[in-house]
This record gives sequence, C-alpha cells and structure tokens, in this order.
Amino acid sequence: MKLPLLLFTVLITSAATGQSYNKIRFGDVAEKDFAAKIYSVDSSANAVIISDIGTSKIEGNSKGWFSLVFKHHKRIHILNKNGFDLSNVSIRLFSTGDDEEKPEKLKAVTYNLENGKVVESKLDVKENVFKDKIDKNWGVKKFTFPNVKEGSIIEYEYTITSDFLSNLQPWEFQGAYPRLWSEYNLSVPEFMGYVFLTQGYKKFDLEE
Repeated sequence: MKLPLLLFTVLITSAATGQSYNKIRFGDVAEKDFAAKIYSVDSSANAVIISDIGTSKIEGNSKGWFSLVFKHHKRIHILNKNGFDLSNVSIRLFSTGDDEEKPEKLKAVTYNLENGKVVESKLDVKENVFKDKIDKNWGVKKFTFPNVKEGSIIEYEYTITSDFLSNLQPWEFQGAYPRLWSEYNLSVPEFMGYVFLTQGYKKFDLEE
C-alpha cells in the first residue's frame, strides 16, 4: 500500500539554560522540595517552573489511520503572591465540525507544607474544569488550582488524543517565568515529515 508523505510544521521556541536533569514523577513531592525561597536562575522570580515535559507521538487508531497523542506534565513552585497567576491554567483545544480535541487523564494537585508534612489538595476535575469558546475552531479548558498559598508547589498533567495530525503542539522552553528543566519529545513514523522552526538565540542543552 502506498502512503502519502504528510508534511506539517511545528514551532519550537528555544532559550535553554545550563541545568542538570532530575527525573520528576507526578506526586513525588517531599519536605525538602519546599526549602528554596529564591532560585539562582533568577533571584527576583515570583515563581519557578521546576519541570515542564511534553511528549508527542503518532499512534495508530481504531479508525484505520493515526492519532496525535500529546502528554504534558508540569510542576511549579509558587514563591510569593505575585506568582499566583500560574495557578490559573488554560488548555487550548482545536475543533472542526463535530470533531474536537479533549483533554484526558487530567490531574492537578496543590502541595503545601504544614507542620513539617506535605498536604495535598486535589482539583475536582468534574466540578471545577470549565470550557470557553475562542472562535469557530478553538476552545479552551480552564481550571484554577485549589488552596494555593505563598510557597505552594503545584503540579498537573493531562493527555490530548487528536485526529488533527497537522496540529502538532508547539513548545516554549523558556518564558516569563524561569524553567529549571524544559523538555520536548517527538516520535513520528518515517512516512510523515514535519518542518521544525526554532526561534531563540541560545542552543539546546540536549538535542537528539
């Protein structure tokens, strides 16, 4: 069977800094993780993104074609009230007609250190995730982390399974808040081609 070569474009914004990788697992938060009050990467930062990891894969689906599966995991340390805006999360979703992207397996947890113990406050996904329409093709799912305080660590992850293969997720390695570790992984079949556009003046720490 002959398969067409599909060409798509993904935008990657590059601004990497020197950092050592430490594998972070969802929910693995300990007392020591709250110790830092300022970070050397930016001593004036109101919040620091500890880890931001995305993975995109092209996988076969039950429709006889392929789906784009994007997984995103992010952990943030809120240092003071001026960083509270990071506790409001918006997930952009594409749609056309009756077909639309939907976030799956969404988890979001706020961690606070109380009397030497890590206390979790979990987001009620059924009751506290809301949808807004941006235009005919774009919508957004929004939520706010519960019980956020100065010094809180917040963490979320979700998966988007999409039939829109041209909507490969872009990635920003740095932004308004410093990221200690930012990583994007992509796996595609050989007969699909993506054109990668990179913006930024710094080189990646790892590029494979």
